[in-house]
Amino acid sequence: PIIVVSVSDEEGGSPDSTPHLKELARGAVAGLVFESGRAGDAIITRRRGTGGITATATGKAAHAGNAHADGANAIWALARFVDAAERETDYARGTTVNVGTIAGGTSKNTVPAHASCVVDLRFNTARDADALIAALGEAARIATRDVPGTTIALDGGIRRKPLEKSATSAALYAEYAAHQRASGLGDAEAALVGGGSDANTLGEIGVPVIDGLGPRGDGFHT
Repeated sequence: PIIVVSVSDEEGGSPDSTPHLKELARGAVAGLVFESGRAGDAIITRRRGTGGITATATGKAAHAGNAHADGANAIWALARFVDAAERETDYARGTTVNVGTIAGGTSKNTVPAHASCVVDLRFNTARDADALIAALGEAARIATRDVPGTTIALDGGIRRKPLEKSATSAALYAEYAAHQRASGLGDAEAALVGGGSDANTLGEIGVPVIDGLGPRGDGFHT
C-alpha cells in the first residue's frame, strides 16, 4: 500500500502531525518527501537537525539607586548565558547556535527581575545534538553561579533529529536517481541541507528516505 500524508504544520516543526506521521510510516519500505526540488533536480539525502530553547532568567527587582545591592540582575545572568551559548557554534562540526530574540527589564532604574531569549539550534549528528543540550545546561548553571540570586530555566530541546545518510537511503537515492535520468531530469545528490523537514522524522524511525522531490523552485522564505 501507498500512504500519502499532507502536512500542514511542517514549517512550524510539525508539532501536531509528527505522532500521526510516525504511526503511519513505521515499518515502511521507503519514504519520499516532496519538498520543493532543488536546482538541477538534486535529491536530498541529508539534513541538519533542528531544535529550539527558550531561556528564562529570574532575579530580584530593586531600585537601582537606593537598593542596588539588594537586587539580582536577570539580564546580566542571561547575557552571560547568551555569550556562552553562542560560543557553542562550531562551523567545522556543523553546529550553530543563534540567539534570535531577547527581552527583559522594566526600566533603567530598576534591577531587572526577568529576562528571556529564544535560541535556534542546528546540528549534523545526533551525538552533537545531545552534547549541545548538555552544554547549554552547563552554560545556564555557570551564568547563575556568577550572578548570585538568579536562576535560568531552559524550556525546549531537540525538535528534529538530523537526517543522516544510511546504506538503505543511499540505495534508495541511487534507484530513484536512475528513474530521474530516464525521465530526462538531473540525478545529482544535494549538498547537506541546513533546515529540517518531515524526512528527518522518517529517518529517526528507521525508514529509508529521500527528500526534495517536488517541483523545482528557488527563493525559499522570500
